[in-house]
Amino acid sequence: MNTRNASVVGLIAGLALVSGTANAQFWALDIGTGLTEDISDNGVASGSFGYLGGNYFMWTADGGSIDIGGVSPGNGVGGQGKISDDGRYISGSTYNAAEDWTEMSRYDTVTGTWTGFGAIPGHGAQIDAETTGGWSISGDGNTVVGLGWTNIGTADAHAIRWTQAEGIVDLGSNAVGRSSRANSVNYDGSVVAGWQDGAGRQGAVWVNGVQELIFQSDGVTAAQEAFAVSGNGQYATGLGLGRFFAPGNAYRYNIDTDTYEVLDNLTSGAGSRMAGADITDDGSIIVGGTWGTGPATFGTAFIWQEGVGTMSLSDYLDGLGIAYDDGFHFAFASGISSDGQWITGWGNYGSPATTTSFVVKIPSPATAAMLGLGGLMATRRRRT
Repeated sequence: MNTRNASVVGLIAGLALVSGTANAQFWALDIGTGLTEDISDNGVASGSFGYLGGNYFMWTADGGSIDIGGVSPGNGVGGQGKISDDGRYISGSTYNAAEDWTEMSRYDTVTGTWTGFGAIPGHGAQIDAETTGGWSISGDGNTVVGLGWTNIGTADAHAIRWTQAEGIVDLGSNAVGRSSRANSVNYDGSVVAGWQDGAGRQGAVWVNGVQELIFQSDGVTAAQEAFAVSGNGQYATGLGLGRFFAPGNAYRYNIDTDTYEVLDNLTSGAGSRMAGADITDDGSIIVGGTWGTGPATFGTAFIWQEGVGTMSLSDYLDGLGIAYDDGFHFAFASGISSDGQWITGWGNYGSPATTTSFVVKIPSPATAAMLGLGGLMATRRRRT
């Protein structure tokens, strides 16, 4: 087990104060190059310092940003700082000095420690600095998913899943020499979403460990990779690419019915790429961004609501009367809480543009009821 003497022990005790904040609020986070990747139901944001090879961090309205260690993407290492619904656990990767590799790990915000999970049992391998990487965590915090290197083919990587009871389980690939990766997992760990190499990075889900590929509405064209799965395990969302610089369209995929639903891009500000980055517990709200060539940090953040459609995040917040900093541009919404009341992502302001992360708290409960969010916390169902 890897540990870090970070000053976060006991910080979780303050989370009730954050979740009890009565008024809608906006925060532009002063965390330098750090980008938020997820947010919990009590307003704890998590993320990493990305491909600069830094660490992971967590943020609360009361405590600000705290470096929690680990090894974030960069130098041949992959992973994402995703967080459980209650804000207790965060996914990521850490360095194992005994083995001289980085590995899929889980951070405990109460104890301030990382626990590493090692390589795939029986056929794990190390490529560059990494043997496994943690890319997401279940809503209940008991399952971590990501990527693990294998010795089955030539530098094959497979989607993997970890639980305390089973350890690391190889979710596999549909062919030797083709890689896969898990990007997201539902509340109880029974449904995983990600990609399968072959027709590009094709969207894929694993239901109780069995892989299903995602196709567009024609049943033939491969969907792009899936970035998120709803907490109830019914819906996945992901990337859409436009052709010849035409606007792309993200999607919502119904895992139960194999139905591919196109999410219309923005009327103004649409780019050739559109990604559904996160989705609420019941699948009724999706957030993400649309952008052209270049990084998504200079795109336009969107929110899609079932029965309403797609609008820019700024228009959505304006409609709710939520004040934010003058000149702030919402570029990408990377995470939404399972109940839809917290949104985080990246934006920019000033000239030259400076990129920073943001957090928004949506008013409740009256506005949530008006927007149809009241049923989001209904009992989650488990796949059988």
